[in-house]
Amino acid sequence: MDRNNAVERYFLEKLYRELFFQQEPQKQSVEDFIRTRSVEFSWTISRLLGGLGFLPDDRWRSERRLQQLLAERPSLAPSNQSAPQNPRILIDVTSTHFSGKKTGIQRVVKEVAFAAAEMGLALPVFEHHGSFYPYFNNATASKTIELGPGDVFLMIDAPGGMLTTYSAIIDEVRKRNGKTVVCVYDLLPKIIPWAFSPLQRAHYDDWLATIVSHCDAAVCISENVANELSAYLAGLPEPNRMPIGWFRLGGDIPCDLTQSVSDEATSITQVDSPFLLSVGTLEPRKCYDVALDAMEELWNSGIEARYVIVGRYGWVSKALQSRVLEHEQYGKRLHWLQNANDADLNCLYQNARALVFPSLAEGFGLPIMEAANHGLPVIASDIPIFRELAGEHISYFKKLDSSALAAQLRKALSTPKQAPRIEVSTWKQSTRTLLDMIRSQSYQLRDRR
Repeated sequence: MDRNNAVERYFLEKLYRELFFQQEPQKQSVEDFIRTRSVEFSWTISRLLGGLGFLPDDRWRSERRLQQLLAERPSLAPSNQSAPQNPRILIDVTSTHFSGKKTGIQRVVKEVAFAAAEMGLALPVFEHHGSFYPYFNNATASKTIELGPGDVFLMIDAPGGMLTTYSAIIDEVRKRNGKTVVCVYDLLPKIIPWAFSPLQRAHYDDWLATIVSHCDAAVCISENVANELSAYLAGLPEPNRMPIGWFRLGGDIPCDLTQSVSDEATSITQVDSPFLLSVGTLEPRKCYDVALDAMEELWNSGIEARYVIVGRYGWVSKALQSRVLEHEQYGKRLHWLQNANDADLNCLYQNARALVFPSLAEGFGLPIMEAANHGLPVIASDIPIFRELAGEHISYFKKLDSSALAAQLRKALSTPKQAPRIEVSTWKQSTRTLLDMIRSQSYQLRDRR
């Protein structure tokens, strides 16, 4: 565990700023006022009608929700449909399908699901009230999917909020002589606990104890995470020696012909001055404050470069959001795209001068792969996972050192773009590696006694 005093001071500063930002009275726009009051009014009416008996019962609401989930399923192209291999691997996509979120984990889940189904290597499913349904509405003629003898259930999407459900699934799979495999994206709540709330850490601990520790094997998105998981499981009072493997995520962003580049992304690329790009959720460990400090150093020295952030806001970020939105350069040399689609992302990767990745800790670092796939240079904090992914093929700066980052930015802006020589897997290659490893049980950390 990193006990670096600079890291601890950084997080203490972010939490301090957030605490006092929350305590200061904030201006509320007319739109926010109307939205808040509308939600309150709707909630009040719903409670009133429910109390009078006009709302449908839970069974009706459950059936209605199921029909909605079924209607929202994506489709596979008819030419790409193949029957899953035996033994079947069922890929759980429940949380992603229910939530509709578009963060890094959801991208992994969706890309693996599409690639697996198209290649006929697995059958993506979602769970609803004890039954499994095909994730793709035209992947199989069956309306429901029954667990069969020897099935492998891959929990690439198992959330910490459904522990009872997934515990029951593990038991059912075991009764049928099947295997359960869980995907572990990172151990960050254990590695940098001060970056997470007590509730987040408690949920994560419950997930490790209730789900991960009871599976037959684990797959991780990097060798770094696999080694961390191995060390954690081996250090338990009753050490767990389950097989652990790892695979590399894909770096391609498939083109969706139904999407078009937004006006905001288009306008950014049509300005002559170069721009630097960061991709990821606004949260403390991503260190956007460090990047902003570096950009301000450049702007104060007269450098005409822009900074573009792509990502939604996360927890403990209100002070950071305020810094971005109220910055004197916002809308001029500072841009924040909160709802960028894949077409926007492809466009920005293609036109940026470099990717800026100042994060303190990651399980993988998907933007590095996506940038490399577009031939975009990368400037990243010097942490082990980035060294694993990119070796010496990208530029590094000392973590949390905004002046060191500014120096790297000046260098990138003053020299021609040079594509990093990083081997980038496609999502189909990544998915095949993952599923072949599970089917053959060829986990890299298999005998850990």
